[in-house]
This record gives sequence, structure tokens and C-alpha cells, in this order.
Amino acid sequence: MNDETADDERNNTFYKTLLLRHGDSHQSLNWGSALSQQQRFKVLAEVGINAGESILDVGCGLGDYYAWLKTHYSGINYTGLDLTPAMVDRAQKRFPEVEFFKGTILESSNLMGMSFDHLMASGIFCLRQYEPEKYLERTICEMFSRAKKSVAFNTLSSWTSEKDDREYYADPLRLIEFCRSLTPWVTMRHDYHARDFTIYMYKNKTS
Repeated sequence: MNDETADDERNNTFYKTLLLRHGDSHQSLNWGSALSQQQRFKVLAEVGINAGESILDVGCGLGDYYAWLKTHYSGINYTGLDLTPAMVDRAQKRFPEVEFFKGTILESSNLMGMSFDHLMASGIFCLRQYEPEKYLERTICEMFSRAKKSVAFNTLSSWTSEKDDREYYADPLRLIEFCRSLTPWVTMRHDYHARDFTIYMYKNKTS
């Protein structure tokens, strides 16, 4: 087992344990509150999604983002992906009308050849321990390669004064520079929460 695979297993075990303890709750996703989880959903959606478009939720957890989207947009073509099998199984039971896949976007054979209007990721980088910056960059590259219109993701911010040694905090300016190596159309949102930020990446300026 290489270090990245071990990191996947740590995350899998962590979230499986939370799910067994908390069930269908924001606590199973390690969010501080349902309000903060939904606040991040709103910011991600503000990348510019429209009714009828396709979305891949990378690190979908229990499918809560799908539930949120249903109340705000009509006809969204949603697909979920998560590395924790127990989460995927539970999400599929909650929402049998949509498709959920197991794995990460870096290795899921189920997504071979698939692309989406928008790819979203919320909270999937905070517990990475093995070369977290490289993992984040590889994930962003893969997400952007599959996007027809945009990518939106959030991560903990190194600008916060409240840090936990067990969590990964990305440097906002360094991350923007990396994203700009993929596209000139990049926006950062650091205005909604003290501890994290969201980046939007567009395929072109009209997206």
C-alpha cells in the first residue's frame, strides 16, 4: 500500500466511523453545523449553474448537495462520487433516482470518458496528510479536464488564525496561481467563512 492509498484508507475509516455514530447528519461529514454546510453549497452553486445542467459532486458524502440543489434548481442532472463505500451506499438509498459512484476522481473507472457541465468539491481536502498540496492539484486538474463549463471547490485557508494540526490548509494565493496555469478565468471567494475559501475555474469567460 502506497502513502496515498493509506491516506484514502484513513479518510474512509474516519468518515465511516462518523456515519455509524451520527447517521444522516452533517456531523457524519465532519461539518460544524448544517448551516455552514449549506452556506458552502450556496457559494459553490454561485459559480453559475443553471437548470438542466449536469453536475458531478466529487466527495458527495450522503448526497446532501443533491438535496440542496433540488430545492433551488429544476432539472439538474446530478451524479455523486465518494471514496467511502458506506457513504455511497447510504446516499444511493436516500436518493435512488440519481447515480452514485464509489472511488475518487483520480482512479474511478466508472467515470471513464464522462464529462459534466460543472464539477464541485466541498470539504474533500482537509484531512489529506500525504503530500496534500500535490493531491489537491492533481484532483483539480482531473476535475477541470472533465468540465464543460466550470469547476468549483473549497478548501481550508492558511489565512485563518484557527488551525488544527490534523488538517490541511491551502495558501489561497499560491492555489490561485496554480489554477491560473490551467485557465485565466479564475475567481476566489474568501468572503463567506473565516476558515475556508472557494475557487471558481471557468473554461471560458462566458461560462
